[in-house]
Amino acid sequence: MTPTALLTIVLMLILSAAGMLGLACLQKRLALHPESLRKLLHMGSGSMALCLPWLFQSAWPVLILSAASLLGLLAIGRVPALHRRVGGVIDGVGRRSCGELYFVSATGLLFLITRGDPLLFSVPMAILTFADAAAALVGRRCGRHRYRAGGGTKSVEGSTTFFITAFFSAQLGLAVLADGDPAAVRWLALLLALLLTLVEAAAGKGADNFWIPFAAWLLLRFYLGCPASLLMLHFMTAVSACLTAALMRRLQGSCEAKPG
Repeated sequence: MTPTALLTIVLMLILSAAGMLGLACLQKRLALHPESLRKLLHMGSGSMALCLPWLFQSAWPVLILSAASLLGLLAIGRVPALHRRVGGVIDGVGRRSCGELYFVSATGLLFLITRGDPLLFSVPMAILTFADAAAALVGRRCGRHRYRAGGGTKSVEGSTTFFITAFFSAQLGLAVLADGDPAAVRWLALLLALLLTLVEAAAGKGADNFWIPFAAWLLLRFYLGCPASLLMLHFMTAVSACLTAALMRRLQGSCEAKPG
């Protein structure tokens, strides 16, 4: 590992620590909701991760950075002095979640298996960074129509926000990083957004931070280079399957609600 890579790792760790301290101060001054703080941390970490393919040519610096970040998160949870200072940024929501650990682990492993490929790494990370955070914030503030999934509850409003944000994140990343038919790019972005919305809905307790990027990577490996007609067919099939499943679930609920 070169001295430049080592210096970059140190600077990123310092920046991450400064961000945690800044969020902790923000929490005390503005009394922000803990979920909002978590998602600010989520977006900040994800934005830094999006730079990794352009900062490092090898996976080793990223794995070292991920391991150091994991140790730091574990220390915040176990060392009382650290927990008192910045622990509220991570676990102030009052529920058990390993989302931050999943996020950091997924970042390192995804960089390893994609070998730092800008497209295969950045598009999944962009969807995780922005779509997941937007869905959580909208779901908390505006979620009125709830449904059970992933061992907990989600909201239709949050899932819709995830789909829209994932679509735009994927389309932008594919348009910039992939060479292909614009129509195919749009259909691929729609297909990614729909299927990853289902992954986000099914995963619970922070596990979506792990499964979303890897599901996105697998879908990109499978669908990249496919013609627009095939992508449109698969998207329409997925939509039909989702609508059928939702209708059957609603009919089942209506039957169970009838007396006798």
